[in-house]
Parts: sequence; C-alpha cells; structure tokens
Amino acid sequence: MEYKYFEVCIGDGSKESVNDTWMCIRGVKTPSVQEAEQFLAADIAKFGGHVLNVSPIDRKTAESCYDFSYEEQWPVFGI
Repeated sequence: MEYKYFEVCIGDGSKESVNDTWMCIRGVKTPSVQEAEQFLAADIAKFGGHVLNVSPIDRKTAESCYDFSYEEQWPVFGI
C-alpha cells in the first residue's frame, strides 16, 4: 500500500508559540483538521492544544525531518 505523509501542528493557537508540537502522520487520504484532531486525540491530550494545521509533505522530506525507525508501527489515517 502506498502512503501519503502529512505534517501536523498541534498547539494553542497563539501567534508565535514556541510550544507548538509538529508531528508526521501517514495515511491513504488527506485528513481534514477535524479528522486529524480525532486521529491524534491521545497526542493532543498529552501535549494540550488542538490541531492547527495539516500539510502534505513528500516522503523524502518526512524522512529528513522525522524518525522513521518505527514507521511500520505508525497508525494509518483513512483505513
């Protein structure tokens, strides 16, 4: 199965927050902000805030920015 990759920003929405958390998720379709919020509910509970943005990124960029050591264990959005 071919996956798409997305960078998700979780934060409180303040203009220049240094506390935003950026995550990479994979999926078979593009999640809306609301769908990403549901998909990442446990992470949001841990870090606080809410999903501010979902941006598609290519695999090469994702691999250069995030740890892919356990990618095979990542949940997949849209399945």
